[in-house]
Amino acid sequence: MENIVTSPDAASIHERGKAKSVWAPLKHPAFRILMMGNIAILLGGWMQDIAVAWLMTSLAPEPMMVALLQTAIYLPFVLLSLPAGAIADIFNRRTVLLCAQVWVFVGVIILGLLTINGVMTSWMLLLLLFLVGLGWAMYSPAWNALAPELVPREELENAIALNAASFNFCRGIGAALGGAVVSCSGPGSAILINAATMMAMLAALIWWKPTPKDNHLPAERVVGAMKAGMRYVRHSEPLRAVIIKTIVFVACASAVWSFLPLMAKQQYGLNAAQYGMVLSLFGIGNLLGATIIPFARKHLSMDLLFMVSALIFACTMGALPFIHSFVLACVAMFFAGLVWIMVNAALNAGVLTSVPAWVRARAIAVFLFTFQGCLAGGSLVWGTFASYTSMPMTLLTAAALLAIGTVCSAPFKVISSENTDLRTPRAPEPNIIKDPHPDHGPVLVTVEYLIDPERMSEFRQAMAALEVLRRRNGAYQWYLFGDLGKAGRYVETFFVESWGEYRRHMQRGTVDDNNAEKRANEFHLGDGPPPISHMLAEKRKS
Repeated sequence: MENIVTSPDAASIHERGKAKSVWAPLKHPAFRILMMGNIAILLGGWMQDIAVAWLMTSLAPEPMMVALLQTAIYLPFVLLSLPAGAIADIFNRRTVLLCAQVWVFVGVIILGLLTINGVMTSWMLLLLLFLVGLGWAMYSPAWNALAPELVPREELENAIALNAASFNFCRGIGAALGGAVVSCSGPGSAILINAATMMAMLAALIWWKPTPKDNHLPAERVVGAMKAGMRYVRHSEPLRAVIIKTIVFVACASAVWSFLPLMAKQQYGLNAAQYGMVLSLFGIGNLLGATIIPFARKHLSMDLLFMVSALIFACTMGALPFIHSFVLACVAMFFAGLVWIMVNAALNAGVLTSVPAWVRARAIAVFLFTFQGCLAGGSLVWGTFASYTSMPMTLLTAAALLAIGTVCSAPFKVISSENTDLRTPRAPEPNIIKDPHPDHGPVLVTVEYLIDPERMSEFRQAMAALEVLRRRNGAYQWYLFGDLGKAGRYVETFFVESWGEYRRHMQRGTVDDNNAEKRANEFHLGDGPPPISHMLAEKRKS
């Protein structure tokens, strides 16, 4: 990654007409080695998914219990994504990844041994999957935030597509292998093979030596970092759009993953190996979709690509209840995989290309919280709905809602940052007599403007934009005061929780933030830039 301070060169992330090969990120050794380790754990993970899904259809073959598998797997993301994202931004990401992998490794071994020994029950299975999911919830924000550190920014979309393609392609290959292993030697063997594959990622993480962060300020506290991340998302229009579209798509699409194992067994009459083949076609569709994305982006905006792909997925989901053959199920899942990767690439790119480095893992954590939360909650809702109606009716309902929701969400732009510059230039030092303790606060910052009253409307627009970035980067209160005794004199004020947080607030400003501040400063008629004052609250003596 080519750094100015904390983030890479942003000049050409979305240059259409100059689409690089989707394989270009693999020429970077760190990305390549970590990707190989990731592929290993994905293959094992999808083998385990086949195993536990097939195991549950034997232990408790009811739609609700099978749907609860998704809830058990993804509920940990709802509980831990936000603190995990804060931890990944504060601490060494390599250490976070290693610790999370060890936790998952131990949990999977226990799961496999209990299954092989024949003592597994349906509720014990759900509990162990939940515990393993806690490790993955800690792992995912740190892993998903790595790509911008491993490749130049102009290759970031391709790196995202490769990461998503490997995830879903391994779903296909791992599912086929998992189905074969389950058929031959039972689900316990597939689970233990998953534990063995984790050794590859552990070795890759031990080999990787990330560049240390250059930050002279004290580390943020986890709770404060979580608040800062949520504040950033709340005041970031592109991220809000991603969250809305994620809710629309995942909440409806979760119905497919809730019922597919049971439909394969009861409606399609498939065995474990054939079910694995159905999912392998989904993975092959993913791989083809990943190779198409760079060329599709030359002609389609990311918003249009998202809409078309989501509508095709809705049509495919609506077709599943009418399928009664193995071949047609494979064809349907191939097209589902083709567009699933495009939807996921759009959403992931919307996150990673809209945030600076300091909040990247926290933004991803909010995205994962939404994505996995919708999978967990959607599975529970659709499972309950199916218990009162039927699986075919539930899938048709979900498909209709997805189509309607996709069209209604069109005004929200997945990516509105194609011309943004998220580099973080070095912040100027504040003009102060002494540097307070980082924990002292709150801090009041005032900026005094003297403007032409005739340009008041333009000035207010510039200040409205400035308010958004002040709040997004750490201010918890912001006001613009007009002087009643002097026309054209205005004072901008904002509060930050502590002096340390204010210093971080200054470091978080991007090139685009600086440009917005310069536009506001252009209205100032005085000599030099508008005067800035920093005031620290005095502690009351008892």
